Parts: sequence; C-alpha cells; structure tokens
Amino acid sequence: MQVGLQDYVVEQTTAEWTLYHNDFSLCSRKVRICLHEAGFNYESKHIDLIETGKYEVASKSFLKINPGATVPVLLNKGRPIYESHEQIKFLFNKMENFKVQEDVTHSIDYWTNKASMVGNPVKEHKKYAGNTIGPLTFPLFTTMLKNVSIIEVVKGLFSHPLKERVLIFLLLKIFGFTFLKVQPIQNLIKSAFKDLNNHLLELETELSFSKREWLASEHFSLADISWSVILHRLDECGWSDLLLEKKPFVNAYYEKIKKRDSFQKGIVNQKNPNLEKGIKELKLAIQNNPFLKSFRKELSALN
Repeated sequence: MQVGLQDYVVEQTTAEWTLYHNDFSLCSRKVRICLHEAGFNYESKHIDLIETGKYEVASKSFLKINPGATVPVLLNKGRPIYESHEQIKFLFNKMENFKVQEDVTHSIDYWTNKASMVGNPVKEHKKYAGNTIGPLTFPLFTTMLKNVSIIEVVKGLFSHPLKERVLIFLLLKIFGFTFLKVQPIQNLIKSAFKDLNNHLLELETELSFSKREWLASEHFSLADISWSVILHRLDECGWSDLLLEKKPFVNAYYEKIKKRDSFQKGIVNQKNPNLEKGIKELKLAIQNNPFLKSFRKELSALN
C-alpha cells in the first residue's frame, strides 16, 4: 500500500485532523506527541489492538480506513496519511514552531530514521532501533494477553491480513512465557536486545559530546519524539534497568523528555486498563518467574 498522504477521502468530516490510534501502540504515541507539540486540535478515535482487547484494526469498518489493518492513521480533512513515519513528517512540515535550520536537518533525519519501525518488525534490527521493540515487548504482550479472550485472538486468523502476527499472539496466549523458551524466540529477543543496546550506546555517545539542547537540534524535534517512545517502552517492559545501566546521558535525556507537556498528554494521560494490568503482572513475573529471572541475567551479560 502506498505510504504518505493519499489523494482520496476515506471519511467525510469537518475536522482538519482525525487520528485513528491505540493507547499502547508505539507509532500512535509518536503521532499524538507530535500533534500536541504542534498544538493541533484533533478528533480522537481509539482503535483496539488484540493487546488492548480485540482485533478492532481488522474490523470491516476500520479496514475501510486502512486496508493494512494498522494504526495510527492520520486524516487530513478526511484524506488518509499512511505510516507513522510519514505522518510525523507531514505534521512537522505544518508546524511553525518546529522549523529548524538546514545545518541540523541531516542530524534530525538520521536520528529519526534510526528510531523508526520500518518494514518487517523482526528484521533489520541493526539499522532501525524501532524494529527491536517488537521482540522485546513479547513478555509484556504475554501478560496483557492473559486478560484477553482466546476467542478474540482466534478471530484474527480469519479477519487480520497479517497472519504471522496473529499466530505469534495466539502462541503467546496459549503458552505464555513458555513460548519464550523456544530457542528461535530466545535468539530473536537476544538479537534485538544486543542491537538495541548498540543503538543506545551510539545515542549515549552523541548526547555526551553534543552541545545542543536536544538530540539533533536546539529545539525539540522529530528525533526526540521518535526516541521518547522507545525509551518509554523500555520502562513499560522492565528493560530500563538493564539497557540504560551505565548510560547517564541517555537517562538524563529521558528525564528531560518526560517533563514535556506533549509527552504527558500523548503517553502518560492515555490510560489503558489492560496495559496497566499487564505492566503490573510483568513486574511480578520478573521478580518471581524462574525462566524470566535467568533469561534476564543472560541478557544482562550481553551489555
């Protein structure tokens, strides 16, 4: 499917901006932060993923908005913009307060692209830090799925166009943490962990030498938005203590990000009961589950 702004309308609306999004979705969070940074009013339409309760992304009504069955979808006067990377760039070009000097454009592009989720989320971990997040979220997916009916998960086999994704969630639902013991899955998580650690080491080096106020510019930019959601997801999944250990500049950077009003509105204030339950259950599992404790110790040695 073609990305970017389309030349057709999928919804008749008087709103300039409409966002189909999910509380938990990493890409949805980026777009929400961007909208709040810009001060744009938008019509909010929450769409459930299976992690938050059901495959609403695969419903007939939503497939008319996005046949690819993914969120977010940003509408500009009813015209869809597909792929979050394109959405935040489109918004960026509309924001007067986000205009930057040309000498930092390359830096913004570099760090924004590095943090993106591009193509297959289990591939190209070395190029895109965002692509490492899917495998690293498997433990949280597991605890969130405990509160989702297996009937809802199975429905995805018939309605969702991305069958491989549905199958992974079905296996996580049926086998729980036992599925993570399968060697190929362990290897995938290890690879994602190691590659994300390398990305974060590069980020630590950049922040330690840079004299800029923010990562790529004197002003908060798309690069900061893109990295903010990754750092927050590490908190949710319980990886921060391992991956941000001995990275003082990244830690200080994340603390500064968390104070921004757009971060609070775009992420913190988006409460989701299933996510909150999942995070609480994962914290307990990290403390008490023998496999998770052992596996985390093994991963810590990769730092």
